[in-house]
Amino acid sequence: MIRIQLFFALAAVAVLTVTPVLLYHGTPTQTSGRTLIIITPNSEQMRQEFSTGFIRWHKKKYGEQVGVVWNTPGGATEIRRMLVAQYESALRANQPVGGDADIVFGGGSYEYKSMSRSIYIGSGEARRETTILQPCDWMTPEKLSEIYGPNEIDGHPLYDKQLHWFGVALSTFGILSNTEQFQAHGIEIPKVWADLADPRLFESVALVNPSQSGSVATAFETILQRLGWKRGWQIMRRAAANTNQIVAAGSTIPTTVGNGESWTGIAIDFYGRYQAQSLADSANQTGISSIDRLQFCTPKGQSVVDADPVAILRGAPNADLAQHFVEFCLSLDAQMLWQLPSGEGEMCGYSRPENYSLRRMPILRAAYECCEKCFVDQINPFDDQSVLESDPNFRDFVSPIFVPMAITSTDSLRKAWHAIFTHPAYPPGKEIVSAEDVSDPILKSWIEAFDALPTISGPNGVFFDLNDPQCLSAVRTGWIKGGFAQSGLWDERDQSPTIMRREFNAFFANQYRKIIDSAQSQTTSRGM
Repeated sequence: MIRIQLFFALAAVAVLTVTPVLLYHGTPTQTSGRTLIIITPNSEQMRQEFSTGFIRWHKKKYGEQVGVVWNTPGGATEIRRMLVAQYESALRANQPVGGDADIVFGGGSYEYKSMSRSIYIGSGEARRETTILQPCDWMTPEKLSEIYGPNEIDGHPLYDKQLHWFGVALSTFGILSNTEQFQAHGIEIPKVWADLADPRLFESVALVNPSQSGSVATAFETILQRLGWKRGWQIMRRAAANTNQIVAAGSTIPTTVGNGESWTGIAIDFYGRYQAQSLADSANQTGISSIDRLQFCTPKGQSVVDADPVAILRGAPNADLAQHFVEFCLSLDAQMLWQLPSGEGEMCGYSRPENYSLRRMPILRAAYECCEKCFVDQINPFDDQSVLESDPNFRDFVSPIFVPMAITSTDSLRKAWHAIFTHPAYPPGKEIVSAEDVSDPILKSWIEAFDALPTISGPNGVFFDLNDPQCLSAVRTGWIKGGFAQSGLWDERDQSPTIMRREFNAFFANQYRKIIDSAQSQTTSRGM
């Protein structure tokens, strides 16, 4: 059965405007002494190994026994929304911000860049503002240079120059595939993003809702940046039309692909590697080696490496302990936890993770220089960098377009796509078939309708066609950021992103309906 798992954080955000951020999940790792409170989207395995490592490190360096409590309210995007709601609520009540948690740990750099910006209420003399993240003024430029070296990978920073956040691991994105499914069906395993558009994968792909996962939004943005606005959306729309699941969290993809429920999906590298490791560590009765059941591939030249940060929350109740955790994360003791194999004792002079091989890429060059030979994955992301020349507007359109295009109208999207690739004139063997690739007038009109992006109005009778990336800056400023608020384009009681989403929902539903109705008409006429 096709399942669409859509979990939205709106209710949680509404609750958190009036309640504290501290919704504990699980139990403290250590209850004696002071307790560090960390908000994270990271997995239970990461939380366990970093709790154990930090407690051990802190006792050795500071002579103090401490505890760790983890709060896991959702993905990085949901965490950012939750914190914004809480801090805005404190500003409205004219109360001190924060005070419920010390650290936010994990998730892509985009959400941390957002949390570094000021949030405010009111205007003029009544304006009150703050930032969610507390700059770490104790971190000197000399120290940062010693820790990181050059502050760049693939053209992206490893840490914030204003000292709001610091990368502690590196992530990339790729395609995770179930080799058993592809072998059974005689199809080659996907190697590049466009392979996910193959009609033979219909109802076999798993994707994540980018409005709920900042890391997945970065992956989708990367496809647009690397392959271009038009082709990127063609790939993502066809991949979405091939889905049997669109889930809420990136951590779900390895499980559903691992058990064969979906054959393949876009995944964050360490989730894919960890699931492969988990299968390899378990008895396998299928007749194929469990280490081979999952294959993770990073499309060469089509992905990007991103920093996974740690940051101290403004108003942290244990600010000095939070500083110690940042110090720990940037030490080689912590960096080794990402890539050393699990087990007892030490390896390469460092403590190993006790129970789980985390299979993540350390962010410090020094970790590769001293210990790469001991790592589970012989991958050095600093060896093969590919600078990404990006359009800064693309990111803000990922969720506003993808959600109405692929989630709100999922069933219609699939039906329209099925009509297209089963048309007798649809050419076989080509990875992406565009309207210009076909001569049949009906099929051509279907593909044109399928690939179209909406047009949206602007001031003074101007219209912006989102098929043209040159108009993105104006739409981003006017609609997404509310710059057209005084232009009479929407009721002042409404929010412009909400109006835009409604228009996009209607547009995509209409496009798919035109294809479906035409296909039904063709079927009827052929049957007469």
